[in-house]
Amino acid sequence: MFNFATQFEVDNFKEFTFRRLTFLDAVEFSRANNESLETKSAYLDLGYSPEPRPFIDNLQDLIDSLKSKEIDLFGIFNQGKLLGVGIYSFITYSPNGCQIVIWMRKSAIGKNMGTYFLKRLTSHAFYKKEFRFVELMIDETNLASRRMAEKVGYVHIESFAAYTQGKKGSGVLCRYICFIGEIVALAELYEKRAIDLIDHPAYEIQLRYLINNENVNEAFKWPYPIIEHEEKAEEPKKKRPRRNPYRQAVMSTSYIPKYKD
Repeated sequence: MFNFATQFEVDNFKEFTFRRLTFLDAVEFSRANNESLETKSAYLDLGYSPEPRPFIDNLQDLIDSLKSKEIDLFGIFNQGKLLGVGIYSFITYSPNGCQIVIWMRKSAIGKNMGTYFLKRLTSHAFYKKEFRFVELMIDETNLASRRMAEKVGYVHIESFAAYTQGKKGSGVLCRYICFIGEIVALAELYEKRAIDLIDHPAYEIQLRYLINNENVNEAFKWPYPIIEHEEKAEEPKKKRPRRNPYRQAVMSTSYIPKYKD
């Protein structure tokens, strides 16, 4: 279940600003990007040299991202300094969820800011964008990001062989999902798995009776094996490779609904 901000986060990060990026953030975006090229390249494909990039190139990246209908960029700021960037994108298998990719400025890493930022991104996805669940795709060897996901309330659903990005890509991705509280409560009340309810019509109260219809349950259940026990982000375990039907990064889809602010 989603974990809201701790007292420590409230006390230390209450002055931070969380908002959508704009063209006016180009200078700070360029500074943050150039400062963090090395750390970003560990698990992200940058597509260019790790050397600092000219401002005009970073500006063009920001312009292209802001104009895209497939992604939505948010940032977290402290006194005008951009500390991290979060990218929302749609997922192909459900209109009721989104995927988040996050990167932190190098100077902000290791200070609990990433966990707080992920909480803000997840909360915004639930209560502003009105998604039922949020997905993270994390490389199996990226233990820091896996622990951060678990602190926020994400559940390790499955691991599978896939193309993985960055210099440290292991070839195995972990799918983490955080469910909105209504789905968790519904699953507990009717003794169902939360993952089977992400698209279930019984989420709507007027259709709640359908949660006892086995034909409906079969039609909307999660089609892949999942990890049935709680697992902490420890040393990676060897798993039998299987084809990943989804891409790790931002993907195109024929169904592009309009984002809600």
